[in-house]
Amino acid sequence: MSVSLLHEPHYDVLSAAVAGTASTMLTLLAMLGGAGATTVLLKMLFDSQLVVLEFALVVGITGLVQRRESRKRMLSHISALLLIVGTILVSLGAAIPIG
Repeated sequence: MSVSLLHEPHYDVLSAAVAGTASTMLTLLAMLGGAGATTVLLKMLFDSQLVVLEFALVVGITGLVQRRESRKRMLSHISALLLIVGTILVSLGAAIPIG
């Protein structure tokens, strides 16, 4: 068994974890909505949160269906990075006082 085949399940687990977490965060954001976003800055922050988390979900799922190890590794790492950026954006949105 080659070294690359030993690591392949780990990238699948990372991609699946990112996709599941991103979908949960998207569901929560969609339920909360942007009703509290009264300024253009808050609306842009909310939209950027949605876009980054949606992209993390899509890239994570794409990483799951890839067969080539190098592409699977790259996509799983990109999706994890996007999830981190999305989490930071959500934290910034939660830290900004509304009203």
